[in-house]
Amino acid sequence: MTSTEQLIEAIVYSYDSMTWVTWLIMFLGVFQSVRGFGVAYRDNKTYADMKANKDKTGISQFYTGIVASVLTVFVFFIPYLMK
Repeated sequence: MTSTEQLIEAIVYSYDSMTWVTWLIMFLGVFQSVRGFGVAYRDNKTYADMKANKDKTGISQFYTGIVASVLTVFVFFIPYLMK
């Protein structure tokens, strides 16, 4: 089985196994990611601007967006990983 076939199987299996709780967690993760990146780039044009800004809200929200994005992907694939 090729890696592409495994990826397709993982996506289909995970999608078919999702419950309302999983959908809720996925929604919250995507919402937090979008919100985090929105706040991060509201006052800063680039990542370098976030790092140089004395107000560290932008950089912390940027990292929050990254963590939420990774966790959202992980939550989606939990059913396949547990299989």
